[in-house]
Amino acid sequence: MAGIDPETQEIVPIFNPRKQKWAENFVWQDKGIVIEGTTSIGRATCLRFDLNDTRYPEEDSIRATRRFWIQTGLHPQAGDPCQA
Repeated sequence: MAGIDPETQEIVPIFNPRKQKWAENFVWQDKGIVIEGTTSIGRATCLRFDLNDTRYPEEDSIRATRRFWIQTGLHPQAGDPCQA
């Protein structure tokens, strides 16, 4: 399966968790609310699967759920790369 890297417009394979490391392709932004791709594979995967649920208002999206997980201490996982 493939996706389009929004930065380069190239078709690239999407992230394969069996063969690739999450931390090498993604970083948490906004204190763990938003996943950002740091590589062409990461960017294409975020776009292809709409990992930040941008089609919906925040209160109806995965972003609201992530905020709840952060408040309860369940998210993000220890060791996940984060940026402010």
